[in-house]
Amino acid sequence: MATSDRRLNAPPLARLSARFFEPGLARCVISSYAILWAGSILFVLAALPVAGHLREALGYRLAPAPSGTASMAALIAANNMREAAIPLLFAVVKIGGRRWLVMVGDVVVGASLAVNVALGGLALGSYGVGLLHFLPQWPLEWGGLALALAGWRRARSGRRDPCELALLAIAAAILLCLAALLETYAVPQS
Repeated sequence: MATSDRRLNAPPLARLSARFFEPGLARCVISSYAILWAGSILFVLAALPVAGHLREALGYRLAPAPSGTASMAALIAANNMREAAIPLLFAVVKIGGRRWLVMVGDVVVGASLAVNVALGGLALGSYGVGLLHFLPQWPLEWGGLALALAGWRRARSGRRDPCELALLAIAAAILLCLAALLETYAVPQS
């Protein structure tokens, strides 16, 4: 028995589930945001048993910040954007299928974001919920970093669209500028 037209047809449910799990930009951004928050929670939990020792080691005390200025907001925004630039720059320079470049990017991007997540999580775990008054900007900062991380994650999987990267960079910069304004003016001040 010979047929001239052989096709493999997946049942409708299998096609639907394949489409559902297809990595899209929105899903990548949301999962990147979830990764940053999950990491923060893990570091909070890791800090709880040794909170007193960490407070001594960090040497910080909770006190109102000095009155915010526009130059302070600009410095905070520039610092935040520097962190977001790392994954975005790696997304831009990712070259073809060179595995070693992808691994270097994974290490540098992962280490950069892990340091931010660790510092925030350890501080919150050490100082407790009283620190939350000083972190109104955190959701926006993590949002900006999640957009940058999504750019890297999309580029490393071969979905590097220059227009998409530019839009992610602009959106990340907007969120990080808003976060800097919140950090400057909404944090309890002396």
